[in-house]
Amino acid sequence: MDTPRFWRIFRPWLLLVIGAVCFAFVGWRFNVAFAAWISAALLIRYFRDQKRWYAALPAVLALAVASFVQMNGGWDLDPWMIYTFSFLRAAAFLGALFFDRALRGRLPRWASTLVYPSVYLALDYLITLTPLGSVMSVSATQMGFPAVSQVASLFGIWGIGFLIGWLASVANTLWESRRDPAAVKRLAVVAGSVALVLLAFGSARYSLARPSAPTVRVGSVTVAHPRDYWAWIDQSTPRALVAGYTTELSGIQEQLMAQSERAAAAGARIIFWSEGNLVLTEDNEKAFMDRAAQFARSHAVYFAPAMVVLRYGQTISDNKIVMFAPDGTRAFTYVKTMSWYPTGSDGVLKTVDTPYGRIGAAICFDMDFPSFIHKLGALRADIVLVPAFDRERIRPYHTEVGLLRGLENGFSVVRQTNDGTSMAIDGSGRVLARQEFFETSDRLMLSDVPTRRVPSLYAVIGEWFAYAGMLLALVLVLWAVVGGARVGQTRA
Repeated sequence: MDTPRFWRIFRPWLLLVIGAVCFAFVGWRFNVAFAAWISAALLIRYFRDQKRWYAALPAVLALAVASFVQMNGGWDLDPWMIYTFSFLRAAAFLGALFFDRALRGRLPRWASTLVYPSVYLALDYLITLTPLGSVMSVSATQMGFPAVSQVASLFGIWGIGFLIGWLASVANTLWESRRDPAAVKRLAVVAGSVALVLLAFGSARYSLARPSAPTVRVGSVTVAHPRDYWAWIDQSTPRALVAGYTTELSGIQEQLMAQSERAAAAGARIIFWSEGNLVLTEDNEKAFMDRAAQFARSHAVYFAPAMVVLRYGQTISDNKIVMFAPDGTRAFTYVKTMSWYPTGSDGVLKTVDTPYGRIGAAICFDMDFPSFIHKLGALRADIVLVPAFDRERIRPYHTEVGLLRGLENGFSVVRQTNDGTSMAIDGSGRVLARQEFFETSDRLMLSDVPTRRVPSLYAVIGEWFAYAGMLLALVLVLWAVVGGARVGQTRA
């Protein structure tokens, strides 16, 4: 048997299979941070080995299958939506791979290494402007690598995705240029230096950027729901159906208030609940608001119950968090903005100045949208409270997606999650508290949180790196197309 010939035939399929398997461990159910790096490197190699663009089409199906393995059961979606999202999840990845394969031969070697990361960044950013947010982004998978995740404080998650893609592209170009030692040396020195500087920065920030401000104790509460109350909204909230569960809903409210009493007794000065944990109707909303104001006054705490207020005969409801000051006044009301359910939100994120820093709030899926949450960074929030509601198969990944907003903007995040992982981090990403819904019956989490933010470049300049990456992608495409003749990979 001609082993080299056999290997030439077999190698692309091996690269595709291993790359797709690694992609199945990127985000969602089985997130393994390093899998994103391996998958990108192997699939770039697979695409570059194809002599015709259509020969790489099996990768579309392979990555869709990998996505289905990851996503199936992650959220309560209709089958057609799961199949559709399985293809959409790999869209930025595949777009960058096809562009890299098509353009690299038309550009100088150094410029060709920038095609994949810049196109990926451009597509990844544009996807976050859709209702999908950043939950499908490779860039959002790196909380397990603190030295890498700290790059978000400089450039947002866009810097993370660009770094992963660029180093994967460089590795492939070095492999192709291995018979040209001089070219390999120059490219390896540049790539190695950039990676070393960024990783050194990340390690130093994670280890040394410790907030020096005093801490405040935050108590966050979850009470398990015995049934899916969101399903009532899908049925237009029938009054007769809801009325049959009045006693059950009152019982949940009493448990939430009792847990909040425990939090106050344990020294919590800020107390809030997980997303929609209290289920109210338009009939009893005012009575609860009066009760909540009295609780804040009597315990001298900032009290922020999260609730869903059902509207009879409607598919819209108020999924909100209401902040009461220690004097019982209402400091702000925030209604969830980024939601799969109809929402009446005004889209304005709120904060309140307190003796414990500037406190803001967002709700669950809101945290998947970097540009939206950057508004809290621009407001110089110190602590952000995040009521959330997940599903078992997307924990802890979906919590980590939201925690990256804290790294980007330098504020501490406390995310209290029903049916998922609750976590608190400071502005440099150190975990202050963690609680697993399915592994404990006492779902009161106490976390001592710094009262001041950590400086962050991204909080000041926002999405500039994303814009620069999109401009770079456009310049490279125009250079390759308008430039005409192929420059070849031997040109420096």
